[in-house]
Amino acid sequence: MRRSISIFSALVCLVLMSPANLFAHGVIGKRFVPESMTVTDPFPSDEADLLAFSHQKTADALVNSYGFGISKRLSPNFSVDLDGAYDRIRPNDDAARIGGFENIGLSVKYAALRLPEHELLVTTALGWEIGGTGSREIGREAHSAVTPQLLFVYGLGDLPDGVRYLQPFAIAGQVGLSAPVGNRSADAADIANTLRYGLVVEYSFLYLQSFVKDVGLGWPFNRIFPVTEFSFEQPLNGPNAGQVTATANPGLIWAGRYYELGLEAILPLNERSGSHTGVRGLVHLFLDDMFPRSYTWTPFGGVLGPTQK
Repeated sequence: MRRSISIFSALVCLVLMSPANLFAHGVIGKRFVPESMTVTDPFPSDEADLLAFSHQKTADALVNSYGFGISKRLSPNFSVDLDGAYDRIRPNDDAARIGGFENIGLSVKYAALRLPEHELLVTTALGWEIGGTGSREIGREAHSAVTPQLLFVYGLGDLPDGVRYLQPFAIAGQVGLSAPVGNRSADAADIANTLRYGLVVEYSFLYLQSFVKDVGLGWPFNRIFPVTEFSFEQPLNGPNAGQVTATANPGLIWAGRYYELGLEAILPLNERSGSHTGVRGLVHLFLDDMFPRSYTWTPFGGVLGPTQK
C-alpha cells in the first residue's frame, strides 16, 4: 500500500510540474484520434463509455458483457479513470445462466511526451483492479491486480507527399504487466503475472478530407474511421505460462461532435483464443464538448474548455 501511495504521489508531482498549455483529448497536432474499443486509449480525457458491449462464445460459455466507464482530467496531462462491467454467462453444458459484476477498475494516466508536430503521444498509466468488488457468481477474483502500462499513438502525417494517401493512417498501442496483489486465491491460474499488449491500425477519412485531398465524402461518411485492433494476453508463470490468447478486431468507428459509435468483430487468432467469432460495440460520450464549462474544470489547470471548437 505504501508503494502504491508513493507512485501516486510521484504522478501528482509530475502533474504539478507539467506545462500550462491546454492539450485536448483525442487530438495530437492536427489529428483527431477516436477512442479505441480493445486497446487502452492513450489520451487523458474528460469522456465516458455509456455502453461498451461484447458478445463472445468461448470454449466454456456464451458471454455477454455490458461495460461502462468515466474519465476525468485533473490537469491537461493527467486523468483518473473508473470502469466496470456486468456479465451475463450461459454455460455450454446447459447449466443455469448466471450474471454479475466484474471487479471495478481504477487507473491514472499521465501524458509524458507530446510531439504535436509529429503527431506522437506517449503516456504512462497505472491500473488497479479492485479485488472483491465483483460478483462471486461469475468467478471474480478476491485479490486485486496492479497493471503499469505504456501507451502511445503515432500519426503518419510526416510521410512524403508521394505517398500522401497513407498520411491518414495512425497506429496506437499498449504494453502492460498485470501483477496480483493481496492474493487470496487457491487457483494458480488466477494469480499469474500476465503480459498484455495490443496494437491499433486506423485510417481517418476526416484527416484525408481535411489535410490530404477532398475526395468528396459528405456527412456522415467523412467522420468514419476504419480500424483493426490486435489484442494479446500471455501468462508469465503458473500452469498456463507462455500460452498466448490473441484476437484481431476489425471494425468501423464513427465520431461526431458529442459522441462516438463503434462496432468490431472479434476474430480468434489461435486455438487457445477459441473458434467462434464475436462482436464488440461502443457508445462513447465526449463530456468535455457536452459540458465545456463544468466538466472540464481541473484543480491544476483551470477550465480546459471544449475539444472541438
